[in-house]
Amino acid sequence: MALPFYIVASFTTSPLKGNPAGVVLNADALSNEEMQRIASELQCSETAFVFKSERADYKLRYFSPLKEVDLCGHATIATFHVMMSEGLIRDGYFKVETKAGIIGIEIKEGKIYMEQMKPVFKEIHTKKEEIAKSLGIDGRDIADLPIEASSTGLFSLNIPIKTLDAMKKMQPDFERIKEICLAEGVGAFFPFTFETVRRDCFIHARCFAPLYGINEDPVTGTANGACAAYLKKHDLLKSRCYKAEQGCEIGRDGIVYVEVNDRIKVGGNACIVMKGRITD
Repeated sequence: MALPFYIVASFTTSPLKGNPAGVVLNADALSNEEMQRIASELQCSETAFVFKSERADYKLRYFSPLKEVDLCGHATIATFHVMMSEGLIRDGYFKVETKAGIIGIEIKEGKIYMEQMKPVFKEIHTKKEEIAKSLGIDGRDIADLPIEASSTGLFSLNIPIKTLDAMKKMQPDFERIKEICLAEGVGAFFPFTFETVRRDCFIHARCFAPLYGINEDPVTGTANGACAAYLKKHDLLKSRCYKAEQGCEIGRDGIVYVEVNDRIKVGGNACIVMKGRITD
């Protein structure tokens, strides 16, 4: 086997910022075990594998270092950036088969946008004080807004935080977060605040996903899509288009572009950091 792979920084134009994802093209001959081994070796939060599809233009499967996941935003952005860079596709609209369903990808103005699935919401039963304790903050740091799980492909727990300072001082207990995620049927915690570092951003966020083997995911497409659905549901949006900043606390800051219309879209830039070959 001599299989090309890429490591791509998504939601940024800087190689050492944003969220790194692995990308493997032409993966049709790979077994589940081989894909899991490759993802574990690359040690990105997710690695995307590209297959032929009878239902769409492409089929993508996503593996974290620990297990397969149904959908991953930044790895999807990374994949289409690689295919553009290698001259395999141009601007346009594409259909992609995933385990979460068929999604649309739009490439426009140098950015790649991923359509999200129809929003789904569910209440949670963990008390606010327990959530605050798991994040290493005081319960008074959580804003007087609903703590609610939402999904536009993957469930995450939206946790509204009052201040940017509270976001920065979080010291998460990842084992406790994992326990709450399992109990509530969500993949990650997504604390956010309306106080931002950049003036042109609407929210500042962090994403904790120890259930997937990633304690803090730098910049997250699917969780930002789920949060957009939450913001729309609770009439918290000021505009149908906004930017979300994430990753600042761990030096991997990036920007997610969000559009909230009939369908929610998340997107952004990307850049190839590394290219190599997997040899047997």
